[in-house]
Amino acid sequence: MHYILNGITIKSENAAKPETQASKAVVNYLLDKKGIERILDFGCGKLRYSETLNKIGVSVTYVDSRVQLTRLQTIKGTKTNVVKYVADNYQGALVVPFEEIDNHKEKYQLITCTNVISAIPCEETLKKVLAKINDLLDSDGCAVFVNQHRNSYFKRFLSGQKRLFGHIYKGKRGYSYYGIITPDVMTKLLECNGYKVLKSWTVGESNFVEASRECS
Repeated sequence: MHYILNGITIKSENAAKPETQASKAVVNYLLDKKGIERILDFGCGKLRYSETLNKIGVSVTYVDSRVQLTRLQTIKGTKTNVVKYVADNYQGALVVPFEEIDNHKEKYQLITCTNVISAIPCEETLKKVLAKINDLLDSDGCAVFVNQHRNSYFKRFLSGQKRLFGHIYKGKRGYSYYGIITPDVMTKLLECNGYKVLKSWTVGESNFVEASRECS
């Protein structure tokens, strides 16, 4: 996503990591979910977990902003874009731009949202993302939100402008936003946006929060 705040363009891909930096804790979590029919990766970024997701899921859908899905980048050693890479490598997988998510009516048994909430500097977008994930969950589906509650590299961001849960920082590639979100903060966000939190736990610098739709 690209955000324009007070004349500053913030590119979320500046904070995104490639598949070579996949979290072992996240991979292990996903491998325990093998056999799920419908999975959605919300904020798929640079397809950091696509190999694992396509290994465990029958049908996988990838969601991100149109600019992230179509921009030329290096994915697993190939100069391409997300749309083309998914079409060429994952039979039956779908790619849906966030800008068109309101028209997507499929329901999912598992929705992953990995290091996405911490990269959103806009409260309006944050609420929309949480609302859409909730809406896309199957009645018995589960969403997992993974964030970092501490980061050894975060100190350099502290010199930037404070916003929401983090700071806006200007680096060599332009402006970035990075937030630190604790399990308690994520739990409160979810409960305020129509979720029932199932459980939460931490592994190293990362925290996991599982949630389902709040029964009406």
